[in-house]
Amino acid sequence: MKRSLALGLSLTLLAAPVMATEKETLKERQDRLSNQLEQSKKAQVETDAELEVTEAQRDAVSTEIRAVNERLEGLSEQIAVQQVEADAARTELEATRQQLAAQGQYLEGQKALLSERLRVLQIHEDRSYLQVVFESRSFGDFVTRLMTAQTIAEQDRDLIHSYMHEVERLETLEATQRTQLSFVKQKERELVVTKQALDQAATEKHALLSELNEQVELLELEQMTRDEEQALMNEQRRIIASQLDAIATAEREQAEAEARAKQEAEAKAAAEARARAEAAARAEATERAEANQETVTPQAPPAAEPKTVTAPVSTFLRPVSGYVSSRFGPRENPLTGAPESHRGIDIVNATGTPIVSAAPGIVIKAAGATGYGNVVFVSHVVSGQVWTTVYGHLDSITVAAGQSIGAGQTVGTLGNTGWSTGPHLHFELHRGEWAPGQPNAVDPGPYIGY
Repeated sequence: MKRSLALGLSLTLLAAPVMATEKETLKERQDRLSNQLEQSKKAQVETDAELEVTEAQRDAVSTEIRAVNERLEGLSEQIAVQQVEADAARTELEATRQQLAAQGQYLEGQKALLSERLRVLQIHEDRSYLQVVFESRSFGDFVTRLMTAQTIAEQDRDLIHSYMHEVERLETLEATQRTQLSFVKQKERELVVTKQALDQAATEKHALLSELNEQVELLELEQMTRDEEQALMNEQRRIIASQLDAIATAEREQAEAEARAKQEAEAKAAAEARARAEAAARAEATERAEANQETVTPQAPPAAEPKTVTAPVSTFLRPVSGYVSSRFGPRENPLTGAPESHRGIDIVNATGTPIVSAAPGIVIKAAGATGYGNVVFVSHVVSGQVWTTVYGHLDSITVAAGQSIGAGQTVGTLGNTGWSTGPHLHFELHRGEWAPGQPNAVDPGPYIGY
């Protein structure tokens, strides 16, 4: 398996004239990846520590939210009780008002009767009950007049007492009315204050929930991207290690071939030397007899035939046709509207359009990733230089990690997965390996004719 891989790479990416350069480039890339991986791991440790602190803060926020919920429930119950009490107070107040209206009408009648009695008394104010009694004509008339006078006097007293009682009752009812009205107003004020507190609590709850959701999303996204970054760098290290193994195998095979060729050349040279010595000895022996015979000159060995070497790829293919909707460089994020640096170009075409590899290489990653959606990462060695291409937002993927692919080979189909606003290919070109923050990204436009 290693032999076939080494031979394949030696014919495509690792041609003999540039093998040493590629080996040095791959080793440098491997060292950079190791450093970046260590930095990513350190950052992961910091992220984990921050995540632990943030989770504790989130737990505290959750506790606060539960307290707010309990407070809201208590306030709701209190408001319900106050509303019942307010309704009862209003009902009692309405009843009191009705009683006051009825008593007012009755009092008006009593006032009219009392006024009439007072008018009669005023007319006869000079005549006393005794005078009425002494004017009686008989004892029976006296008794009758006396009883009548007593009855009238009692009726007058009862009328006055009734009037006073009604006045007191009216005043009591008025006081009750004022008390009931004050009670209702107080309950209404308490209800308003409670409602304001409830609104404030609800606002705080929504703010806490919003903050909590944002923190959770950011933490999950950071945790996810860290894991993806490390997985991608580990895969790149694995690919580079396999490339270095292939180069080492090819170098070993080349060294063995050169050693065999050298041994064969040395053996051939020794045989020719022996042949020349034998010929010289025979010539010396027959020199006297064959004085006029020409000395045989040994022929030079034939020159080695030059090896045919496949030249490395020097250009990139366009991964898909279409128009560019967003170029490399500064722009506003189409999802958030925030300014950002776009680290690739977006090429628009129909969903399902085939996407091809821009150069021969090895697939580093072929799966879903945060932001990218379905994405393919491919590592290339072009003219001794390591490159990485990225094909994002794919609808489907047709290659697998670790697979060797050729230029123009389909890696997937155009789609709208991940953080995307419409069907397009997000294509990135990195001079070197893909790294967190994409520091090696270059504008792919000039390389693919856009």
